[in-house]
Amino acid sequence: MNVELMNMCMIHDLETDRLLVLDKVKKEGWEGLTFPGGHVEPFESFRDSVIREVEEETGLTIVNPIFKGFVEWMNTVTHTRQVGLLYYTDSYEGEMLSTTREGDVFWMDFDEFIRCPHKSFSMDDCMRIYLDDEITEGIAHWDGKTLSPFSFY
Repeated sequence: MNVELMNMCMIHDLETDRLLVLDKVKKEGWEGLTFPGGHVEPFESFRDSVIREVEEETGLTIVNPIFKGFVEWMNTVTHTRQVGLLYYTDSYEGEMLSTTREGDVFWMDFDEFIRCPHKSFSMDDCMRIYLDDEITEGIAHWDGKTLSPFSFY
């Protein structure tokens, strides 16, 4: 089985109750509002990878990313497992970019993001893990045609 490791970080401005979001473009199947993140490079720690990806996509350096859990997409056709490591922080520094090769970066009210229908693939499932301290894992299966509902643990 092939394994692909990815990460994503919810960056929360506590003073304004806003989230830093990325309106991802040119990513077949992943377009829409999401949090910054990306792939874990070979021999890179998970923590270092999320710090690097956030800086590449937003210009900000996150401080003390907290691991919240993970999501998995199991592809039964290609025998591939994609694992998304989910992080949270409310500490960051630097100058925020407004546009990157991934899309536009901007702050959005927390409640507005929750209600927004323009979120990227599986973001509502990821939010269950971010918002519920009892849930740390979400798994869905893809058979080439249909994605199963997520099972949460």
